[in-house]
Formats: sequence, structure tokens, C-alpha cells
Amino acid sequence: MQMILDGLSALGTAAVDPLWLPVLAWTVLVFPLWALLGRTDRLHPRAKYRLAQVLLAALPVGIAAVSVVELLPEATRSAVLPAQSVVVLPSIEATTGSASAPSWTWMHAVGLLTVGVSGVGLFQLGRLALQVVAVGRVRRQFETARTPSLQEELERLRERLGVSRPVQVRLSSHAAVPMTLGGLRPTILVPERLADAPTELRMTLRHELVHVRRWDDCAQLLERSIAALFAAHPLVGWLQQQIAEAREQACDAAVLDDGEMPAGDYARLLTAFAHGTATRRLGALSLSESPSSLTDRLSAMRSSMPSLLSSRRALGAVLVTVGLTITLGVVACSDSVGPSSIDDSQNSKDVSSSTTGDGEVYMVVEDQPELIGGMKALQQSIQYPHMAKKAGIKGRVIVQFVVDRNGDVTNPTVTKGVHKLLNEAALNAVKQQEFNPGRQDGEPVKVQMSLPVTFRLGGEASGEAASSGADSDGRLFEKAGIQLVQVFMNEEGSLLLDDEPVEMSNLSDAVRQHITKDAARAALVFAEGAPSDRIDAAEDQLRALDLQMVYIKPAE
Repeated sequence: MQMILDGLSALGTAAVDPLWLPVLAWTVLVFPLWALLGRTDRLHPRAKYRLAQVLLAALPVGIAAVSVVELLPEATRSAVLPAQSVVVLPSIEATTGSASAPSWTWMHAVGLLTVGVSGVGLFQLGRLALQVVAVGRVRRQFETARTPSLQEELERLRERLGVSRPVQVRLSSHAAVPMTLGGLRPTILVPERLADAPTELRMTLRHELVHVRRWDDCAQLLERSIAALFAAHPLVGWLQQQIAEAREQACDAAVLDDGEMPAGDYARLLTAFAHGTATRRLGALSLSESPSSLTDRLSAMRSSMPSLLSSRRALGAVLVTVGLTITLGVVACSDSVGPSSIDDSQNSKDVSSSTTGDGEVYMVVEDQPELIGGMKALQQSIQYPHMAKKAGIKGRVIVQFVVDRNGDVTNPTVTKGVHKLLNEAALNAVKQQEFNPGRQDGEPVKVQMSLPVTFRLGGEASGEAASSGADSDGRLFEKAGIQLVQVFMNEEGSLLLDDEPVEMSNLSDAVRQHITKDAARAALVFAEGAPSDRIDAAEDQLRALDLQMVYIKPAE
């Protein structure tokens, strides 16, 4: 049971920033626009149709944008964080201090919700795939049922309307209403009774060809895919319904726009289809007449055509503006877009300083800044956020900052975060610290530093008890996915790394160069009689690295 709870908590924590926060931001931004579109009658039908499509598309686009922005800094990060040339303080830990983690938290609920929503989305996508297969089967059934005179009439209308795609038309005794089966070569199915009514047939074909000219069939498939993926979100369903109704009204407006078709005759044609419905297996993916929106469509034809955003250029500008605004709003509201890491120039081992507007900032100095009160004072200033405890949020936060010439902390930044609550707790702790400034050539200088802070829930083991990496006899071994780097010290205090001698001053860099995996541990194995001051110095060098764990043990 505990394994399931841990999995739900991990899933919830992983899904909050890249999924749920963007979805929440999209909902807040889109809901008032959706309500406005449903109430206004001043927009041109085509404008209402395209705006509704943009609102729906902004959901997956916004989530994708958040993921892309979140990944961008990773491309410039080195394999080992924090930066290799930054002065790194020893890692510290903050725990809840309780005996065990809560048995159920709201993060578990988020994880369970993610599982449920994903299951519903996959189920709906599966249904959509089956409908696509059904459309393909029906299309193949009508391949040979060709009516030459009907196809010729369709070709004349297709050329007049400027439809670029090849289209075929078929009579069907099973089709109660006209419908278009989309694709690269769409198929229009019309009821057999229209064969004896040339005027009604021509109006029907003109309506369906307008859909094909605007690629409404392909747009509907994309809309259905988004609606299936986010089927658990009610606003997505409402938007899809609004788009379907706006699509037919926009098509009606386009059909009547050139004045060749009397509005009265066209309205009577729509009324004749009011009691018919598309077959259940095709209605979802075919463009067919919907009796549910007939009243609104007839009402729209009786009233004067709204002119607001009737210009294609003005509509295009509004669509781009609305789409970008919502997408950027979703990205801006997402906590997953954290502070960017330091750039490659600061990551290079050969760089020892950089220049800013207020002077030079050193990465390596002769005398490092000293924390007033020591690491104990820093440890005491770390407060585990109460809400994070309740939610079961944990993880490692890395804070980078500059100690100025007065020893004050400036420009604290999270270079590797977990959650907003933990990030802010680590930042607040760092801001409270005071240092004796670092010195270069005897003069106080600015020094860039980094601090790893690990937040653990009570009851979780840390250090060697968490996962010792040693067997029952104390022999070290390398765990799956975690690299173990061993450093040996002889009786004289000389160091060996992979049977190669290494200087004490270069130990940190040498170990760092040997690390090839994302997770690593180091072991200092010293011979009997090794100088204690050399052991302490080597331990300090190893603990200054951003490693999971450091072992110090005598040689057997």
C-alpha cells in the first residue's frame, strides 16, 4: 500500500507543474472568452468559428509551450549541477522531524486524479481511433457506387467554388442527412431522395463543398482528438459543441454570401433535414447536418449578417493576438518555468571569474567566503514549509548566489528547483546568511557560490541509512544507475583515483571529471596511519561536490 501511495505522490508532484497548472491557467483565461462568444451576436459567424477553434487549440499548445520552455535551460546545463567552477557549500538537509510521512495528502489526490484523467483520455482516444477505422470501411464500400451525372454536377460546383482537393459524391439509402467523410479525397454522401430534386441537391452539394474548401473535416478531426485527450475537462466539451454549431453557421453564411442561392429555399432545405441524424458510428467524424443547432441557424439567416471581424485581415490579426496571449499567459502562470541556470560561459572549468555591471565576480578565489555561524546556523534557518509537509512534497533544491565584498548575499537564484514552496524556503534561508567575504590577492571580492538543500519527509532515511551502497560486511558496491567513485589514501596521505595519483587541491575537479552518470557517490578509503588532517581535507573536498552521498571508511 505504501508503494502505491508513494507512486501516486511522485506522479502528482511530477504532473502539477507541466500539466495541471497550465490546464488551470488555460481554464481561467478561456472561460470568460467562451462565455462571451456564446452570448454575443455581433461577431461574423466565421469569426466566432475561428475564435472558438483558437481557444480550444490553446490548451495543447500552451501545455507544449510550457514543456519546451522548461526544457530549454537543460540544453545548456552540464551533466553535473551545480556549475563546476562555482564555490559549493556542503549539502544540508531539512526534514519534517515527524516519525513518518502522512498516509494521505492532497498530492496523492493529484496523482490519483492524473491516473483517472489519463485513463479517460486514453479510452476516448481509443474510441476515436475505432471511428476513424469505421469511416474508412464505409468509404471503401462506396468506392464502386459511382453516379456519373451526379459526379459531373459536383465537379462543376467544385471548380466554381475553387475547391482544390478531389472530391467524390455518392448516393446512399442509409444516409438520412448529407454528410462528408473527410480526408485527402473527401467523400460526400447524400440521401437518395435528393436525386429527384436537382435544386435541393445543388444546395446540399454547395454546402458540403464549402466545408471541404475550408478543410473543416481535418479541423474537426483535430478538435475531436483534443476533446478526447481532455475528455474529463467540461470546458473542452463545451468548446467543442460551440465550435460545431459555429462551423455550420459559418458555412451557411458562406453559402448565402454570393447571393446565388435564395435564403428561403436554403432554410426550407435545412428544415427538411431537421428530423434526420447521421449514423452513430459516423456522426462523430463526418460533417453532417445537426438538428440541435437548426433553430439558431435559421434565426441567424433571418437576421442581418453581423459585420464585426468580417474582414479576413482583421480576423487574422485578432486570432494571432488571442492565441499568443493565451499561450503566453499559460506559460507565465506555470510554476514549471523556473529560473534559468547559469550559462555555459560560467559552467566552463577554465573560467575563474566573470564581469557584471558592478564589477568582477569570482568563481574561484584564494580565500573562500566563510559562513558566519557555520553550517549549523544555515541548517537552523531552513524551515520545512507546512503546506509542503501536508502535500508530501520533497526533493533537492540548488540555490546559487553571490557573496559581495561586504559579505552580504546578493542575487540568490534557484538553478535547480522542485516546487515553489521548497524553492522559496531555500531562498529565504540563504538570504538570511552573512559571510566573511572571500579574498583574492588579499582584497575582498565578489564570489559566486552554490548551496544544495535536500528536503526530506520524516521517517525517510538519509545518509548511509537511506541506501548505504554497502553490503552487510561493509564492502562498497555500485548500485544500479548510481556511480561510485572511490578515492584511496595511503599511510603518507597521498591520494589515488583509478590508480592515478591526484593532488589534494585538484581532488574535487578530478572526481567531477570521472562522474558520467546523473547520480553519483564518492568513497574515501584511507589506510591505517593516514594523517587525520589529510583525511579531513579530502572529506571536505568530496562533500563540496553535489553528490548523493560521501563515505569515509578505513581500508580493510
